[in-house]
Amino acid sequence: MANSTDCVSSRCSRVFLTYEPSLAGNAVFLALFAILLPVAFALGIKYKSTVFSTALMTGLALEVVGYIGRILLHNTPADRSGFILFLIGTTVGPTFICGSIFFIIPRIITVYGEELRSWRPIWYSFLLQGLATLSFVLELAGGLVSTIQDDQGRVDIGAHVLAAGLAIQLVTLVIVLGHAILCAIAIHTRHHMLDIKFAGIYNSGSFKAFLFAFAFAIALLILRTAYRTIMAAEGYDSSIAQSETLLLVLDGLMVLLAILALLVFFPGRILRDSNAASTDTGGSLQFAAIDPR
Repeated sequence: MANSTDCVSSRCSRVFLTYEPSLAGNAVFLALFAILLPVAFALGIKYKSTVFSTALMTGLALEVVGYIGRILLHNTPADRSGFILFLIGTTVGPTFICGSIFFIIPRIITVYGEELRSWRPIWYSFLLQGLATLSFVLELAGGLVSTIQDDQGRVDIGAHVLAAGLAIQLVTLVIVLGHAILCAIAIHTRHHMLDIKFAGIYNSGSFKAFLFAFAFAIALLILRTAYRTIMAAEGYDSSIAQSETLLLVLDGLMVLLAILALLVFFPGRILRDSNAASTDTGGSLQFAAIDPR
């Protein structure tokens, strides 16, 4: 176990971890995230979901970088560069995965019928994408400031900025969940208004399984983001931040299961017949083409 006496050379001036990260545990997550990268790429090409798959692949790539950082920390827990890779990769990566989820919701609403939407798509787009962008900026800035600085006051400021970015991401996910609940209520109470054009989709077992997987992924990301928000707010030297078990279970495993749910029930495959939904030139999921009325 590392302590302050292990960091006395000019190589570092801070202790980032008080334990040596598990080589086997982190290597498993690194391998799994790396394996899923070509899977997401292949599905994106096959079902012409380039925007969705690109966001998902970016998140996966950042997770890979994050776990490379943890493996580098195995032998040198006080290594600054390894900690930066770990913190930025595993913090920002899920932000892109959340962003990929935001591209799916307009397609789901279109399947059931635009009359059941609870928000105008233009406001939905601006709100969620704006919050996601703000979250990304704060997470990146806070993560960098809190790791490249040695002054404790600046480190604390960076950690608080990071916590604010994560809190915004958490709020955004809760908004998405609330929006989904409102849509579910509308569908249940106004089922006579459903668009029969897509009845073959929303009555299918695969679509219902997809909706369950979609909600499951959101719930997992909410749990993960709540954990990382508390972790950042408590500080890097807190018992929560220094627990590898909590990190691997509440962060790594939650993100991994969320990605698996999105890949097994790939939206481009489930929703490929909803041609009235918004698409770019490659048929990918995006907000820009949605009718803003």
